[in-house]
Amino acid sequence: MKKNVILIISITVLLSLFAASGVFAQEDDITISFTWWGDTDRHEIYNSIVDMFEEEYPNIKVERPFGSWNQYWDKLATQIAGGNAPDVVGMHQRFVSDYAPRGALLDLQEYVDSGVLDLSHVPDSVKEGGVVNGNLYMVAQGVTTTGYMYNTKTFDDLGVEYPNMDWTYEEFAAKAREVQAVAEEQGREIWGVGDDSTLFMPQFAYFARSKGEEVYTNDGKLGFTQETVEEWFNYWKELRDDGVIPDMATTVEYTSAPLEQNLFTTQKTAIGTVPANQLWLYQEQFSEGKINIVRMPHFADGRPGEYIEGSYLAVTSGSDHPEAAARLISFFINDSEAQQLFMLEQGVPPTTTAQERISDKLTPVQQRIIDFVSYTLEIAEKSAYPPSGSTEVTSEFEEVAQAVGFGSMTPAEGAEEFMSSAEEILARNR
Repeated sequence: MKKNVILIISITVLLSLFAASGVFAQEDDITISFTWWGDTDRHEIYNSIVDMFEEEYPNIKVERPFGSWNQYWDKLATQIAGGNAPDVVGMHQRFVSDYAPRGALLDLQEYVDSGVLDLSHVPDSVKEGGVVNGNLYMVAQGVTTTGYMYNTKTFDDLGVEYPNMDWTYEEFAAKAREVQAVAEEQGREIWGVGDDSTLFMPQFAYFARSKGEEVYTNDGKLGFTQETVEEWFNYWKELRDDGVIPDMATTVEYTSAPLEQNLFTTQKTAIGTVPANQLWLYQEQFSEGKINIVRMPHFADGRPGEYIEGSYLAVTSGSDHPEAAARLISFFINDSEAQQLFMLEQGVPPTTTAQERISDKLTPVQQRIIDFVSYTLEIAEKSAYPPSGSTEVTSEFEEVAQAVGFGSMTPAEGAEEFMSSAEEILARNR
């Protein structure tokens, strides 16, 4: 009897110790929020993945505000400033410097070290893309690079050879001229390519990088010269003056057109620029022909302009449940069902496991995306992230480029005006 009493007491003590240590403790119900940008189809994908996460972690409820691209960034800026930002946020390289240096994002390395956030299947080069000022602030959902697309049927109908995967700016201009000239001979109204002179990121960025310069330095200054900006404006002015690309009024008219109504989709241009992950969206617009993609041009004696682009997930520093937030990110990129549902929604998956799991589900155009991004990532180099104020710099570049396109400024005047304004903007935001 005495032994039984001692045994019961011992078991009771052990149970108390286990309970105190949390072994048998019931996890408290918590609520976190997760926000992203996108269209209706993307919202459905995200919601389905979050549904699966809630099934896996029934004590975690996820609120899900979201919006279109412009709505999203406007709202997030307000939320961050007001201290009521969601726990998990979609983040982008263009804007991370507006948040990370201000302490608005959480360094996630602690959760990687503890095993909560599993990045073991993410290549180092992709993982490095989420590092800002030495801290891991973002985890990639998908990576991509930008290229030029064309429809094989358009070129076949014209009798013009397809663009080469590896071409120079001289060859790019020559191909655009050839397309426009042949189309004119056949009585067809097709410009060789759209006017990309207003596109600061990534089009001008590739141009500057191929010349051995950078868009921004690591300390947040401009990394290119006024001469490079003038050369860029002159390059497109010559094509515009010769009728190879649209006039600026047409370019501005189509700037905000939805994908199904833009210059390339409506076959007003034969070549168009595109982030590789969106190639399949264009293929859907054409019943005939194959939409192929080739590299952005480079200088014959220059380096590649490619750098890794992508969409990311981050945790805000004000989160009351950062571990749960990190767990959601880990689930998003590692869960098998989530990977097969997300597919190439925002680029090539960041994990090697996802690429293996979706390989037999890829359509031909999705395989072309994988092949192109894999090829260009081999030559891509990391670029300094845009600093605070970069959004304003981008807008200034577009305004000046349009002024040059309309003829109210010369390329030299436009380059001088932009450099002066951009340097003032960056200085003001330091």
